[in-house]
Amino acid sequence: MSTAAQRPLDAPDIPTTIRRHDEAVRRFGDLAAPYFDGMWIGDPLADAFVADFATIGHGRGMRMLRQACTQGIDAVDDPPDSLRALFAELDDVPDWVDFEVLNHGGRHIGRYTRQAGIVLGAASLVSGYANSAASRPLQLTGRYVESAGARTIEVGSWLVEVLAHDGLRRHSPGFELTVRVRIIHALVRQSLVSSDEWDSAAWGVPICQAYLAYTLVEFCLIPLRGMRAVGAPFLPHEADAYYARWRYVGHLLGISPDLLPVDEADQEALEAIYLLSRPVVDDFCRDLVGSINAEFLVPEIEEILPRALHRAAPPIVQALERIFLGDEIADELAVPDTRLKHVIRFVGLVLGVVNAGLDRVPFSLPVRAALGERYRVKQDVRLRSRYGVQHDLVDASPEGDRPHPARDPA
Repeated sequence: MSTAAQRPLDAPDIPTTIRRHDEAVRRFGDLAAPYFDGMWIGDPLADAFVADFATIGHGRGMRMLRQACTQGIDAVDDPPDSLRALFAELDDVPDWVDFEVLNHGGRHIGRYTRQAGIVLGAASLVSGYANSAASRPLQLTGRYVESAGARTIEVGSWLVEVLAHDGLRRHSPGFELTVRVRIIHALVRQSLVSSDEWDSAAWGVPICQAYLAYTLVEFCLIPLRGMRAVGAPFLPHEADAYYARWRYVGHLLGISPDLLPVDEADQEALEAIYLLSRPVVDDFCRDLVGSINAEFLVPEIEEILPRALHRAAPPIVQALERIFLGDEIADELAVPDTRLKHVIRFVGLVLGVVNAGLDRVPFSLPVRAALGERYRVKQDVRLRSRYGVQHDLVDASPEGDRPHPARDPA
C-alpha cells in the first residue's frame, strides 16, 4: 500500500498538528512508521467504490452494497469493478478468525449490559474527543453537537449486532453494518478531503488509517478497562475473545494489517503512541464532551436515579469520565473534578469482588446474561422513543438540520 498515493504533493512528512514525533519513533520502533504513514492513507478499496458513485449514483451504489452483503457479490447486477475488489477482500476470511472462539467468549458478556452502556458513552466515545484532528470529521459533518443522542444510539445499534452470537459471520447483520460503517467512513472522507474546510497539511487524510486503528482501542481496550473500574470484569477467556473479535472487526473496516492490533499488548502500544503524539485538545473537543454529557449521559443517569437525586447526575458523569479518561485528559477536556470519583472507584472495587464471586457460579452466567438481554431490549425501545430514532446507521437516517455525506442526496 503506497503512502504517497493520497498524500498532497506539498504536504509535510507528518501532519503539522502531531506532537512528539521523534520521541514516538524512539519509543515505538516498528509501529511508528506505519502509524505516521497511515495518517496519509484512507481506505483504498472503499474509497474506490465511493468514487464510482459519481457514475452509478449514491442510492444505487448503497443498494448494491447491501445486496452484496446479504446475498453475495454474484447476486448484484453489473457491479462496478471497485465493488468486486472490495468483496474479494471481505469474502476472504483470514485464517486467524475462529468464530467458535468468538461465540464461546461472547456467550455471557450480556450480563454486564447496564455497565456496558455507561462505559460506551463515558469512556469509548468521550476518549475519542481528546484529539482535535481525529474528531474533526464530527465537527464538519455536525453529527455529534447537533444529535448526540441519535449518534450514540447508532453506535449502540452497530455494537449490539457485532457482539451478537455469530454476529460477524458472512451474512449476519453485524457483518453488513460493519461494512456499511466502512463505506460511511469513505463517504465522509470523500466529502471532507475535497472541502475547503479540511486542512490536509494539519490533519492528514480524514478518518485515516492511524486513527481508524485507534477506534479499536476505543471499543475494546478502553471498555474492558472501564468495565473493570465499575466492577464488571470479564473472565479471561471472554477478554481474549473480545480482542480477537475486534481484530476481525478491524479487518472488515479496512484497517491495514501492519496497524491491526492482534491482542491486548498491541492495543496498549497503539494507545500509547496515539496519546503521546495526538494533536492538542481544542474548544470543539470540549464542545463534544459538553454535548454528549448534556444531551445523553446526564439524562440517562437521571433516568436511574430518584428525582430527588437528579442534581447528582452531572457529578456522577464527571466522576466516571475522570475514572475512565484519567485526570490529565479530563483536565484538557474541561471535565470538572469531583471527589465523587473516589466513591465510585471504591464502589467499583466492591462490585468487582461481588461479580467475580458470582462468575465462579456457572449456572449464574446464563441467568444474568438473559436478564441483561431483557434490559437491553427494554432500553432500546425507550431510547429510540425518547430520541426519535428508528434507523440503524446514519446512511439510513432521515434528513437532519444539515446534509450528511452518507445520506443519499437524492
